[in-house]
Amino acid sequence: MAENTREITLDEAKKLYNSSEEAKMFLLSKFTKEELEGNPIPTQEEFNKFFEENIFPLIDYSKTKFLDWIGNVSKTPTSTIELRDSNEGWLFNYNYNYDQKNQRCYYSYYRVYNIFMNQFSLHDDDRKRLMKGLVEKYFNLHDYRPSYL
Repeated sequence: MAENTREITLDEAKKLYNSSEEAKMFLLSKFTKEELEGNPIPTQEEFNKFFEENIFPLIDYSKTKFLDWIGNVSKTPTSTIELRDSNEGWLFNYNYNYDQKNQRCYYSYYRVYNIFMNQFSLHDDDRKRLMKGLVEKYFNLHDYRPSYL
């Protein structure tokens, strides 16, 4: 008689994980909690809502700066805008050219990236896709993938 040595797959384990405490304990001996519970990727709407509630309120619009082509503060409005918090720390730096050439958007690693990555722990491709959707909606920048500095 042949012994049945079939292993349970991760997908099968995920389906059984919340079925009972006994199943949960057994499966945690075979898989990690992160593997079983996963790291759900937020929808674009959930990601945007997180920014609306947690990041955008940090912007102090009275501290907004316009920058010249070198990056120095300009006395007149330009297409390069830097949004800052109340402590003068920059959050977003973006260039909105009406001809849609040379558009760019950077966000602060310390003041933006760390906040949302602590919430979502996104893989690089998911982070880029969600940030692109956010920047398209709120900054009206298309055909550009934002990055952090």
